[in-house]
Amino acid sequence: MISLNSGQYTYRIRGDIASVEDELTRLYPHSLNHDFAVADFDIEIQQTSLLRTLLRPQVTLNIEGHKPFNPIHPSKLLPSIEWAMNWCVSAYDHTKLLIHCSVAVKNGKAILFPAKSGSGKSTLSAYLGLNGWHLYSDEMAIINLNTGYVEPVFRPASLKNESIEIIKPFVQADEHYMSRTTKGTHKGDIAHVRTMSKDVFDKLEPSKIAAMLFLDFDKNKRFNVYEIDKSIGLAKIITNAFNYSVIGEAAFSILVSIVNQATILEVSYAEMADIKELIGELVI
Repeated sequence: MISLNSGQYTYRIRGDIASVEDELTRLYPHSLNHDFAVADFDIEIQQTSLLRTLLRPQVTLNIEGHKPFNPIHPSKLLPSIEWAMNWCVSAYDHTKLLIHCSVAVKNGKAILFPAKSGSGKSTLSAYLGLNGWHLYSDEMAIINLNTGYVEPVFRPASLKNESIEIIKPFVQADEHYMSRTTKGTHKGDIAHVRTMSKDVFDKLEPSKIAAMLFLDFDKNKRFNVYEIDKSIGLAKIITNAFNYSVIGEAAFSILVSIVNQATILEVSYAEMADIKELIGELVI
């Protein structure tokens, strides 16, 4: 059993974690505890049956008494634990507004990248996190309902398929860490990259949201930027919120405030270099 502290949340992970403990230690340096500790969420790795253990091993993740994911081969445990941690937060934390997006911060200004799967948001945010920005989250913006500021979480970026090789050259062994690649998950090949040390993370502060970029990555498209009307931007960001309907009026009020002061853009791009300059201008 270990407890894992992501800065915002703690997770107790029970069961056979021997195959992933070294990877978790490298992805979450100075964040694991082997002693019993009070945790926000409980994740238990369970064998599906004795017969399966002997012949075709499978495990399932029991999360707070629920099993939201299909059984998996033990070799796919690392990304499944990461997905389970995401599920815990999106299902249970309604004290913060949670938006499905990546968040990169520079000069105390945050850019949100809410986008559908395949848009390149994780690749772009990991690239930024490895090149002078702070990656506040790869999966969700955690927004304080009183201030409207986005809060950092100590979690790695999740990379899929060709994104792994794109990002690998930027990973510096003394500052970052990229996990082994897990082959053949239901989302394809997966690797995780830690973009900062725990010491750097501990100095981060909540940041004001300066911009929202709705990305559309397509190798066959030209680079195009469109400014979105505030009302349309509000509607689009609401569709990306995990818990908007649960929080209700307070979520609407804080999103209106954020949208009114943020730059909201739709961006089509084919190369990382196309978008790098634009993003830099938004946080000057």
